[in-house]
Amino acid sequence: RSLVGSEMCIRDRDRCIILLIDKSSIPPKMRQRAGECIIMNNQEKNSYVRSQILKALLEMMRVDNFDSITISCLTTKAEVGRASFYRNYQTKEDVLRQEAERLNNELNNIRRNDDPTDYRLKLLRTLDFYKANSDFYMTVYNAGHTQIIQDSIIDKKSLSDEMPAPIAYVMSAFSYLIYGWIIEWLRRGMKETSAELIDMFENSQK
Repeated sequence: RSLVGSEMCIRDRDRCIILLIDKSSIPPKMRQRAGECIIMNNQEKNSYVRSQILKALLEMMRVDNFDSITISCLTTKAEVGRASFYRNYQTKEDVLRQEAERLNNELNNIRRNDDPTDYRLKLLRTLDFYKANSDFYMTVYNAGHTQIIQDSIIDKKSLSDEMPAPIAYVMSAFSYLIYGWIIEWLRRGMKETSAELIDMFENSQK
């Protein structure tokens, strides 16, 4: 490692990352593809730290009981400092909740231009998205944190007293329907495609 002015260069074999940081900062050990030299500002470094923490936590959750995972063990595996963790999160649950919220925002962006009355399309988009991100959702489900999944599906902020009652009831019922489907889908290992799930439902109504 070398420090020049406000830059610290971390070298690992032929890999190099230059972090734009204060002299007093101690950056985490970062890994990049061989031969690359990347300059990271504080925002990019923080995004990298967050991704390392999330990746490490999900890996640990697949082999360890969630409650047994300590912040110290998590930051060690993620190769970041405890200060970096608490700069972004208060608890381990925050890591999962913030990722669930990020994914939900991504899904909402995908559905942004869809017809809001086309519930079949909305369901298809949602199931496809959960299938594409099954590693995260399966890990969260298997750890028993179904409330995080429920909160990301049932957006209570979208309902208000000013909303017409028929619309509010339909939206609420549809959200809980999707939640129920996804939880059962996760319990069964998400073996079916989203189209197969919808076909099952439609055939059951005949």
